[in-house]
Amino acid sequence: MSEEAVVRQRPSAARTIVTGLAPYTRFRLVLLVTGFAPLLFVPLVLHRWPLPSHGAWKLSFVYFTGVLHVGMTSFFYLDPELRKFRHERPHLFLTGPIAIGVGTAFALAVLPVAGQAAINATFAIWLGWHYTGQQVGVVALALKGEVATARLRPRERRYIRATAAVTILGLVRTVDLSSTFLGEIDLLMLARLGMVVLVGTLVWLLVSGAKEPMPGGGNWRTRAVALTWATAFVAPVAIFQNAIIGTATIAAVHGFHYVFLVAYLSRSRRHLAWMGTVLLGAVAAGIYLALQEWGPTGGLLSHAVPAAILTMVAAHRVVDTRVWRLREPERLAYMRQSFQFL
Repeated sequence: MSEEAVVRQRPSAARTIVTGLAPYTRFRLVLLVTGFAPLLFVPLVLHRWPLPSHGAWKLSFVYFTGVLHVGMTSFFYLDPELRKFRHERPHLFLTGPIAIGVGTAFALAVLPVAGQAAINATFAIWLGWHYTGQQVGVVALALKGEVATARLRPRERRYIRATAAVTILGLVRTVDLSSTFLGEIDLLMLARLGMVVLVGTLVWLLVSGAKEPMPGGGNWRTRAVALTWATAFVAPVAIFQNAIIGTATIAAVHGFHYVFLVAYLSRSRRHLAWMGTVLLGAVAAGIYLALQEWGPTGGLLSHAVPAAILTMVAAHRVVDTRVWRLREPERLAYMRQSFQFL
């Protein structure tokens, strides 16, 4: 073989670096970029182009990412490998979301202002818990990606769950609470105090954890980065005076992570299947937007529109509570078909 042919076959340095990374390493890099970058990028964007009102959300990329990630839950309604799981749990995929969506829409239509604020605050609390559930999943994926047997310590899992307190305070601040007793409480100050407690607890977890063997194996640095990210995720709602900037920032991280994880999940079916999954999510998101923008504003159907939208949101949150539960052997086996490094 000539020297010229050898040179042609030799891969470039950039390609060697990319292909030389283990699948878990490439996965972790995307998690880090989508997890940390929006924490800096979104506040800068919203500081330069502020959103003057809640209605302006629909003009922002954060809003479209949020709608897209809700729409991508449709993947779990169509995946043939989940058919048995769906059929055994109709309450999870159908009756539960419909009951929540219709019931909430009805309550918002008949309750006075104070009652509507209570419903919206309840949804904000549920959203905060939903965000935290995904954080637990992301950290678990990071640990298991390095060593399949690795797992969170009980106190670490409780810590991540506890971060929901700060997230919820930040999300409830976006609700008009002037007609309720919560309108007199400084929720931002409570969120900031909670953030101080979280940082102190994180330091204790990392220092004490460094002296103990990792449960199931793994590297302490991976655990430290994952737990630090779980803490940084909630920081924007405590740092920024503007509640919209704080919640938009964590919403972007949540949305980006979800879009990436579901797309990655579908990739194992066929190499380019993730494109179809994102398109499917976009179609579902388009239906969501169409209902919201052009749905009837009068008559009986005007009540059906919020019911349909709230049902889609409820389906996203309810289904996710079970589909990603890696502690269940059946769910872990399903995820390992795509996340082969688990």
